[in-house]
Amino acid sequence: MFGAGAVRVLWQGEGERGSAWALVGFAGLLLQNAAFAGVIALRLALASTAADGVGADTGLWALHDALFTLNGTFLALALVGLSVGGLRTGLVRPWHGRWGLVSAALMLGSAVLTPWVMDRLGPLEHLGLAGWLMWVVWIVVYGIVLLRAEPGRPTGR
Repeated sequence: MFGAGAVRVLWQGEGERGSAWALVGFAGLLLQNAAFAGVIALRLALASTAADGVGADTGLWALHDALFTLNGTFLALALVGLSVGGLRTGLVRPWHGRWGLVSAALMLGSAVLTPWVMDRLGPLEHLGLAGWLMWVVWIVVYGIVLLRAEPGRPTGR
């Protein structure tokens, strides 16, 4: 719903400029949902194999952690697309757009550093946490902006 609403509001302003950042963000949201569905499937597999004593849980946990961390790549894509689209059309305020881009950079950094984040606890694991916490603020504010947007009205300020 959020992604479709964002594309709907941004589409007119972006069409006038010949850009499609909203679609980039929407693609990121679709990929993020697919990756997270994989995370949930792995959690179900872990729950069903834990009592069996098969020993598959170690490999499943490693795959779960890797997919969960790499999920940040798709969330970063969504943040970049919707932040840039929002900035270019005037839908979001400059601070909000920059907030989303910093959050995206932290999430992408965490995803790129996945092998090191998974192997050892340390400061690198906080990149993803900081990016995720920033995303929570970003999506709440973006949702409020979308609720206040008037249908059919150009978004540029």
